[in-house]
Amino acid sequence: MYKIGELSRLCRIPVKTLRYYDSEDLLVPDEIDRFTGYRYYSAARLADCNRIISLKELGFSLEQIKKHLHASTDEDILALVEEKCTELSEKSKEISLQLKKLNQIKKSLSEGEGTMFHITIRSGDTIRVAFHRKIYANKADAESTVEQMKATLPEQLLGERTVIVNYEIEYRESNLDLAACVEITGKFANVLGYEEKTFVFPGELATLVCKKEQIDDGYHAMLSQIHEIDYQIIGAFYEIYYGDGTVELKIPVCKKVKCIDTPIEKQSFENDEAAVGKWKIRDIVLSKEQFVYGHPKCPDAEKSVWSELYFPEAGEAYWFLRGWTKGFLYLEATIPEPHIVANPYSIEYMNGHTIMFIEIPRRYADGSRDVFPQLLVFEKVSNQSFLAKDIPIF
Repeated sequence: MYKIGELSRLCRIPVKTLRYYDSEDLLVPDEIDRFTGYRYYSAARLADCNRIISLKELGFSLEQIKKHLHASTDEDILALVEEKCTELSEKSKEISLQLKKLNQIKKSLSEGEGTMFHITIRSGDTIRVAFHRKIYANKADAESTVEQMKATLPEQLLGERTVIVNYEIEYRESNLDLAACVEITGKFANVLGYEEKTFVFPGELATLVCKKEQIDDGYHAMLSQIHEIDYQIIGAFYEIYYGDGTVELKIPVCKKVKCIDTPIEKQSFENDEAAVGKWKIRDIVLSKEQFVYGHPKCPDAEKSVWSELYFPEAGEAYWFLRGWTKGFLYLEATIPEPHIVANPYSIEYMNGHTIMFIEIPRRYADGSRDVFPQLLVFEKVSNQSFLAKDIPIF
């Protein structure tokens, strides 16, 4: 048996630390002299000391090490090791992201862009506004609408900020789907044609602060940096203007973590009369809020394989569509091997139009897909009940 000082010299762990391990039930003495209080350790505790040192070097916490020492089977130990591997893998991704951001800053500085064009990724806040969305001839028209709103709304309701929301996906100079907004601090009678709205940003936002005259350069830097750090854009662009000429650019984003489809079994068919019939594609967008009937964000959508879509009777399959049931459209994916994918759909009624949104993830050659799907937008053009054999294939 070893006294605590002897064990300390053998394993090179301070006596104070050994006493702490005892108090935490991590390394308990085999005997304690009830008269002197001296701790005595067997040779087996020396092996435990070596395990503790090794596991600490691998990054295990004391709580995790305690589980190792108390594990009763190899399977228990293997589970703990796999848990640590997952934890370290996540940390590795985080460090990799930090390195990408640092390299982007170095690149920006070396190219003379200055420090103002560096994005941060953070959670969003909320902004309450008077809201007026339409297709503007150009951005200057939206800015004029903001000034008109400030002039017509009661002064006591006005906040400090104004906002322009850009719902476009690709760059345009004219015919822009924008919202002109003025921050408000209270309710107002909706007699001016403005909507009262609260912008809620539930996820992450790429954010950059610049001056108004730097907005174009700021957007260029944002898009470049978002791509560099493996994030994807998932919504509209927000420009928040402050009284001193400062502009805060915000873009909803999410981390670009690719997922492999989980094989599924088709559910038993449940009919959905609203879905049965023929549909025509109208747009492909990143979020529902970006869709406006008659103003497609993806003008080439009608040239895609999705130009027409049928929901035949009884959930029948046709072509690469492997059937459907209420709430889901089944598609056949072939990479890395053939499998069925369930794609959620929802139906909404907009100003006399029956609109369907189908979630279709972006897919890659290795069979992986982005976490956040794009939305295919269809309009119902016929309520006719089709049979699969009567559906034309192009």
